[in-house]
Amino acid sequence: MSDVPAPEPDRRQGRMLFAILVSVTGLGLAFLSWVLRDDDAWWSATLGNVAVAVLLLLPAEFAINWVRKGFRQVTEVASNANVVALAAKSTADQTARSLADITERLANAQSDELAAAQDVYRNMTRDASRDSLLAALRQATADGLVTRQGVRSPVWETDLHYRYVVDGPNGELEIRLEEDDGSVVSTALWTAGEPADAFYQRLVLAVREAGQDLGTGLNLPTQSVAALADMLVDVVGLRAQALAGNRPTLVNIIERVEGWYLTETIVVPGHHLHYTIGVDSLAEPNWEEHLRGKGWFEAHHLIPFARRLYDKPVKPAASSASSDD
Repeated sequence: MSDVPAPEPDRRQGRMLFAILVSVTGLGLAFLSWVLRDDDAWWSATLGNVAVAVLLLLPAEFAINWVRKGFRQVTEVASNANVVALAAKSTADQTARSLADITERLANAQSDELAAAQDVYRNMTRDASRDSLLAALRQATADGLVTRQGVRSPVWETDLHYRYVVDGPNGELEIRLEEDDGSVVSTALWTAGEPADAFYQRLVLAVREAGQDLGTGLNLPTQSVAALADMLVDVVGLRAQALAGNRPTLVNIIERVEGWYLTETIVVPGHHLHYTIGVDSLAEPNWEEHLRGKGWFEAHHLIPFARRLYDKPVKPAASSASSDD
């Protein structure tokens, strides 16, 4: 069995016994001093002085005890204050950590929301089904990322483009093969129940019939779908924060070609997203030279392409008339 620790001595009881002992001793000496007052004056005086000294121990003890008690109270108050201060600091540290944790959780939740929005378009390549493509195009249209007249994606290394149109009169998914200016070469409807490989083979044949089949392994309509998915994922990311300034410009997109975004109202160079070219201004004759001066050499063929897409031919140079007065 373990030893039980002995209880601490009762300090109050000790002080009481001390007071009784001092009182009895002092009073006894005082009594002897009184008895010897007539027989031996010297002893009487000595015992009287000793009695007084002994009895003075009582107030001295009480004074010392009062001082000790006060010191203990001050120490306890200081100790309690220190405990309270440490507790407050600990609480503040825990609060700060909790706010940091909440901030991190909020940021992570918002990042997850962004990833989920982008996954709608990533699913265009992960799941090659009609439903996946239809859901992505409907979402992009509802969010205003692409035009309600459909969104285009280039047919690689040709002058052709696929335009993906959803929710026509019968809610169908329609893919048109178009030229630069939007002239329709052919149309293919992807009806429910048609396998993906069968439908994409029809797109292969449409490009071949248009005379722009580049040969084995190069006529792949799936590449155009992947490029479209990449564009939509990029646009959602670029529009994720309002302070980036891309929300007003990257809307109602018709097509992305070589990184340039062509929307219903403006052309946006992909490498300078804050630089915009109004569609109506494309008719001005000096755009290629102006942008070449910025080092944007791709403008040499992208500006003419944009003019064909928007039907904005270059304005004829104003002739200067001379007259003889």
